[in-house]
Amino acid sequence: MRNPANPVTLTEETLLQVLSLYQKQKIAVLGDVGIDRYTRGTVERISPEAPVPIVFVQSESLKLGLAANVADNIIALGGEAYISGVVGNDGDARDFLKLMKEKGLSTRNLVVDESRRTILKERVVAETQQVLRVDYESTHPLSKEIQKKVSASILQCVKHADALIIEDYAKGLMNEMMIQGVIKAARKKKIPVLVDPHLKTPANWYAGATLLTPNKKEAEALAGVKIDDSKSLMDAGAAILRQTRAESLIITLGKDGMAIFKGPGVKPILIPTFAREVYDVSGAGDTVISVLALSLASGAKIEEAAYISNLAAGVEVSKRGTATVSPQEITEAYLRSRG
Repeated sequence: MRNPANPVTLTEETLLQVLSLYQKQKIAVLGDVGIDRYTRGTVERISPEAPVPIVFVQSESLKLGLAANVADNIIALGGEAYISGVVGNDGDARDFLKLMKEKGLSTRNLVVDESRRTILKERVVAETQQVLRVDYESTHPLSKEIQKKVSASILQCVKHADALIIEDYAKGLMNEMMIQGVIKAARKKKIPVLVDPHLKTPANWYAGATLLTPNKKEAEALAGVKIDDSKSLMDAGAAILRQTRAESLIITLGKDGMAIFKGPGVKPILIPTFAREVYDVSGAGDTVISVLALSLASGAKIEEAAYISNLAAGVEVSKRGTATVSPQEITEAYLRSRG
């Protein structure tokens, strides 16, 4: 698919008005939470034990990961986040809670599950090249008792929220009943529900959401359609909207930007990417859905929200690792895009 001319316009006045309203918005986030650990070093030789590089470690750092990175993005953008998820009773959980507090995020809505380990994703980076990722996680379904606690926790968050984000990583946290329960609670309150879906989850679990934000691979799995041209993109979008009854759908297409679907049979609006250079795509989807939620809660139209989130994603992928974006950086990206 070729990169189209951008059909969506956004004035600087509108952008600044929407960004200024972020600080008034409270966003509820439901999803798996964890830590991203970055181990950085240099490679000078290959191991004599196996044909793999030996990384001489120079630094290690911890960042909030998964749905916690979404909450971190919301905070960085000026909003307030209420996050509900599960951690284990282990050292990684203690590190995670410390990171949450350092970022100004409340830990009161997290549930401890003794049967699970806290998710940790370790990335080993040599110079600028990621050479290995190691995932530590539990993916078995929650017990009925823990599931009940998580459901009560996220419903409490929704009571105070202006929008709801559901981050589905298919790691055993959510089932159809939990997802449908929180969607119905949010819709009853008349706040937007944004879902970052997983390709292994049936599309009808997300029925009633306001907006879904799958990437190309996820959209193909949800729709059962291989996306390789404009027609297949239309077919995939129509299938997902039909199955989920969502009001809108945004399929993120990497270097090709994103496609906005506003209803079955309606031709999608294609927005090209605003990335100047791509350094690391990890975390870009978290940035997109955070900006979309804050923008919609602030009264922006779907096209305006998508435009702003695309600007933010262009900033995020130019940074190393999972990163956050500020309103100032979004404004600067907008001004650059205008020449």
